[in-house]
Amino acid sequence: MARTQWTPFCPDATAQVLTDHTPSSEAQLSYQAPDGGVTFTTGPFATNTEVTGPLSLRVWVSSSATEMDLFVTIRNVDPQAHDVNAIGTIGDAVPVAKGWLRACHRKLDPERSLPYRPYHSHDELQPLTPGEIVPLDVEIWPTSMVFETGHRLALDLQAHDGVGASLFTHTDPIDRDRAGLAGTNTIYTGGSRASFLLLPVIPNQ
Repeated sequence: MARTQWTPFCPDATAQVLTDHTPSSEAQLSYQAPDGGVTFTTGPFATNTEVTGPLSLRVWVSSSATEMDLFVTIRNVDPQAHDVNAIGTIGDAVPVAKGWLRACHRKLDPERSLPYRPYHSHDELQPLTPGEIVPLDVEIWPTSMVFETGHRLALDLQAHDGVGASLFTHTDPIDRDRAGLAGTNTIYTGGSRASFLLLPVIPNQ
């Protein structure tokens, strides 16, 4: 961890990109749950870029429903727009990293949370008020991936399991009641509602 450079990449809903600075203008992007989602992508990396360690995401959201499931997938995309996958524990192709959060469990434990590892208390349900804008802090599993020169990092924010979920899906009809999750989910970026993905970048020696 001593060499880690904690580097924020900020989604910009105007162009669906990830930038190394906070967009000055607020913007928003919506999708339909429980089947939709949006993707934000960096520009091509100028050099080989190593990402090793835990990741986290702060994202401002609202929904027309009282509940929202957010599924986060980090992907490595080559210059031909093909995903560069790793090998999972059962031999399947997996993306760089994943994270999940149900919005009603967004309450943080401030004493245990770290900037790169939010800790949720799970001691109180906080349903959404339709249309209310709130921050979600999502823990993303630790990873180690080198994004080669010319590759891009893609951030998928979806209302369902993304690519590479393999056997670890969230499809229980009781827990994932489609009618209760149906609605318009909105992602907010820039200005006073600056969402950001925190990456553990390891500088080249």
